[in-house]
Amino acid sequence: MRVLIIGASGNVGGHTVHHALKAGHEVSAGARDPSKIEGEDPKLRRVETDVMKPDTLRAAVEGQDAVILTFGAPLTRQTILHAPTLCADGTANVIDAMKDAGVKRLIAMTAIGAGDSAGHGRFVFRRIIEPVLLGRIMEDRTRQEEIVRTSGLPEWVIVRPTELADRDTAPIRVIEDLEAEPEPETIAREDVGRFLVARVDGRDYDGRAVLITN
Repeated sequence: MRVLIIGASGNVGGHTVHHALKAGHEVSAGARDPSKIEGEDPKLRRVETDVMKPDTLRAAVEGQDAVILTFGAPLTRQTILHAPTLCADGTANVIDAMKDAGVKRLIAMTAIGAGDSAGHGRFVFRRIIEPVLLGRIMEDRTRQEEIVRTSGLPEWVIVRPTELADRDTAPIRVIEDLEAEPEPETIAREDVGRFLVARVDGRDYDGRAVLITN
């Protein structure tokens, strides 16, 4: 399939590109600075995508079968104090471009702490990191999820990774019932990329938001 990955120069985005190529997809890897996208493959195409510049999105989305979002607002003093709009507004722009191009399938990575996953996770995360550092960012992520849910796109999945870690891969645990499952752990960035790519063909979580952890 032809897959556009937006946020491909980031850590999770890079792993997503790798696994999409490994799965045999034709990959358009998008970033504001495409030169920062790593990897060489005949099926890899680097494209400029700035989610706040709709013209770049329209060109990148054309002809795709699915779009994967791995971008996010960085943790800075500004985003600690004031809610960013990058994820919500950027996702709305992507969806508009998808509708114009007739692209039906969206896989959106958000994060634990968004929507009804707020207050979940490891003790330090839910008691300190989320409320003190990530509260404003999660407001943006929550709005992003709502935009996806109400988009009218026929095929969408929201993927909420737990705390990201640079370590060896491990089995992925999917949590749908936040109250019934054991406390989630961290997850390897590579495992997030692998799970996102599996959703291109996999329809098992369509129309839902799922939490993933190792």
